[in-house]
Amino acid sequence: MRPRIMERRRSAFTLIELLVVVAIIALLISILLPSLSRARELARRAVCAANLSGMGKSYHTYANDNSDQWPIAAHKRAGVSAGQTPAPTVTYVGQIGTKRGTAGVPGAGETTDADTLLSTTRTQWTLVRLNFAAAKLFVCPSSGDQPNQEENPQDFWDFGHGNAAGPTPDSAVGWRQCSYGTQVPYGDRAWPRTDGDASMALAADRGPFSAFLEAKEGTVVANPAATSSDSTDKWATWNSPNHGGPGSGEGQVVLYADSHAEFSPKPCVGVSYDNIFTRWAKSAGAMSDRVRGFGPSKGIGEIPHGQTDSLIYP
Repeated sequence: MRPRIMERRRSAFTLIELLVVVAIIALLISILLPSLSRARELARRAVCAANLSGMGKSYHTYANDNSDQWPIAAHKRAGVSAGQTPAPTVTYVGQIGTKRGTAGVPGAGETTDADTLLSTTRTQWTLVRLNFAAAKLFVCPSSGDQPNQEENPQDFWDFGHGNAAGPTPDSAVGWRQCSYGTQVPYGDRAWPRTDGDASMALAADRGPFSAFLEAKEGTVVANPAATSSDSTDKWATWNSPNHGGPGSGEGQVVLYADSHAEFSPKPCVGVSYDNIFTRWAKSAGAMSDRVRGFGPSKGIGEIPHGQTDSLIYP
C-alpha cells in the first residue's frame, strides 16, 4: 500500500504581522535618523576644526618671516594714550570685498596708510593670495557657504564683493565665501600674533553679528543675561550660527594662538573666559566685563580693548 503523502501548507504573513513589521522598521528609522544626523554634524565639526587648525599653521608660516605677526593690511591708525578707550579708525563692518582689486591688475586692491574702509577677512585672503592656503579651507561644512572660485586669486586682496551677483565664479557674496572670523587687526592693541598667550583665541566660526551686519538678516543680539558659568543653552543666541543656525547655535570651533582648534559650547574661552565676539566693556578687571562686552555694530566696529582681548569678526 502506497504511503499517503501529507500535503504541506505554505505559511504566510498575516496582515497584522506585516503591519507590526512595518511599524518596527518605522520605529527603528525614527530612532536612527537623529543619530545619523548627529553623527554627520560631529563629522562636519571635525572638518571645521581641521580647517581652522590648517589656518593656524598657515599663519604661523607667514609669521615666521613677518615679526611673528599675522598679515595686517595697511590702514589708518590712531594713537591711544595710556588708560584711554581705543577709538576705531577703520570701518570694517559691511566692508567684505571693498577695494578687492581687479582681475589682471594685481596691485589694484592694495591699501595705504590712509585707508579707513577695510574688512577683517583681508587677513584670511592673504593666505589665499600668497598660496599659503586654498580658498576652500575657509568654508565650514556646516554653514552652507561656498568657497571662492577665482582662477587667479593672487590678483585680489579679499573675498568676493558683498553685492556680487550672477553666474560667475565669484557669484557668492563675500561673507558667504568665508565662514570664519578672525581677530580684529585694526587698532593699537591685541594684534593677532603667534608669540602671545597660547590660550588666546585668534579665529573661530563666524560670530552672531555677521548675518545682520553683513546681509541685514535677523537682529543683533543684545548683551546676554548669562554669565560664563551658566548653562550652554543660555548662550545659544551668542554662539556661531554655523553649527545650529542663527539664535540657536550649539557652539563654535575656536583657533588659539598655538594653532590648535577645538569646539566650545560657549563663546567664553581663552584668557579669563573672554567673550571672543565682543570687546571688553571696561578696562581689564572683573570677569563679567570680559563676558558681556560690546559687539561690533554698523558704522562703528569695535576694536580690542586690551592686549589679550579677543574680538573676532565677522
